[in-house]
Amino acid sequence: MFFGWKVVGGAAVAQLFVIGFFSYTFSLLVMPLRNEFGASLEQVMYSMTLCTLVGMFMSPLAGAMIDRYPVRWLMIGGAGIYAAGMWLLAQASSITMFSVIFGAFVGLGNAFVGPMPANAAISRWFTASRGKALGFSAIGTSVGGMLLPVLFTWWIADFGWRGALQNFAASIVLVLIPIMWWTIYGKPEDKGLQAEGLDSPQPTALPDEQAMQTMDILRQPAFWLIAASLGLLLATYGAILANLTPYATSLGRSDGQASSLLMTIAVAGLTGKIIFGIAADKFSLKFGLGIAHVLVAVGFLMLSTKPEYTGMLAACASIGLAAGGMLPVWASMLAQVFGVSSFGRAMGMMGPVITLIVMPSFVIVGRVVDTTGSYTLLLQGFAGVLAIAILLLLPLRMERAG
Repeated sequence: MFFGWKVVGGAAVAQLFVIGFFSYTFSLLVMPLRNEFGASLEQVMYSMTLCTLVGMFMSPLAGAMIDRYPVRWLMIGGAGIYAAGMWLLAQASSITMFSVIFGAFVGLGNAFVGPMPANAAISRWFTASRGKALGFSAIGTSVGGMLLPVLFTWWIADFGWRGALQNFAASIVLVLIPIMWWTIYGKPEDKGLQAEGLDSPQPTALPDEQAMQTMDILRQPAFWLIAASLGLLLATYGAILANLTPYATSLGRSDGQASSLLMTIAVAGLTGKIIFGIAADKFSLKFGLGIAHVLVAVGFLMLSTKPEYTGMLAACASIGLAAGGMLPVWASMLAQVFGVSSFGRAMGMMGPVITLIVMPSFVIVGRVVDTTGSYTLLLQGFAGVLAIAILLLLPLRMERAG
């Protein structure tokens, strides 16, 4: 078996632990944190805001390091920091302390263990099947979305939210780090191999492909159009996902049903990653990202009607399909426009732009819901925001920047 597929497998497990927690599981901690510390929803959401703020500052540095240093060691070191953060969160004595620890350690975990280093490594290992490989790697987020909410629901019931976080920290050390040790290599030449489709070991970058400097990347209109469009998608999707459990319970759904909604998003996301990943090798990447926007908007509008449980499941399936599809499409876009030799730097520089768009969304949700007591207007407004994100894709040109 081509070793690149082992890299894909290790990257998938890494994203299971990082994105599976950040995107799919945090919502299960919202009510326990509010009850423990007597905090408002807005105060709890500050932890997500601080995390995105840390990501804004760390993303460019992490991207440059990914292009320069071994991805394997960056991801293993990041996992150690991530595990330490989970243990420290379990010791938090106030919502402020929880938010600061969450922002610092989970933010670092996202930067050094999440999609950016994983996608950079995979883009170097694959050429013709790059979209497919990125899609299969991103399946880890969906598996995390199916597995971690169930585990955390069980752990919280038996051990409390503090015990759940301690169990998760132990899992990172005992499961994630050993898997990455055996599977993650940032470049084919690190194993004396060649990228997919090449006949002999050689540098991963193509002969006519030169690494772009930061200012060269920032001067490209494609950089700003992709970042703005994707930022609006991630801002709306992430904020609603973090509040899906309290929204579901406000409509009379049980904790088990709320957990099933998260799992539905994860299962649909798995399908979306495969479909969009394969399509990314054959069809327009702009069209693929536009379809993702439409599917999320449709899901938001369905949720805004306060549907019955089956309607909520259908809405979550639409959102999950898009959320899964956007990951391989985004990574394929960056590899196509900026090249694999500049992948880490391009994604790293895009991080702060996206973060500035995403960061206010969590607090906006908390403020609007605390004020109005309803998610309806918010969901409808977010669907309108996604219409703007689609318009931003219209002038985007996908030619290789130079």
